[in-house]
Amino acid sequence: MTRAYIDAAASMQPKMAAGAVVFKDDGMNHEFTKFLGEMDNHEAEWATLEFAVEKAIEHSITSLIVYTDSKIIADSFDKNHVKHPVFRKYFDSISADLKKFDLFLISWTPRGKNRQADERAKELLYKHKEG
Repeated sequence: MTRAYIDAAASMQPKMAAGAVVFKDDGMNHEFTKFLGEMDNHEAEWATLEFAVEKAIEHSITSLIVYTDSKIIADSFDKNHVKHPVFRKYFDSISADLKKFDLFLISWTPRGKNRQADERAKELLYKHKEG
């Protein structure tokens, strides 16, 4: 079973965001980052989850537990419902891809246990801020 740790980092001035996913499975440790452009942190968390799902599919991962420090995301999948229209488009896109997995779970994790993804997202964000 592969574990994915995801996190996003965002800046208000200038408004930009970046995301990171760290896949771990029996000694495997792969990191991927993505500059997300202009969006707030909440949307960036959703965009990062979508990115993680795309990367998992690309690498033929079929059993995945996603750990996120976003309670909004974890609660949305627990309830199978999203109200916010911007977040809804991500939820719908991700949900459509779930049929490609044998097992897919999302679990909330404290920020401190998500440090590696947090650090990678911040590194990429700062790199883009500095030009």
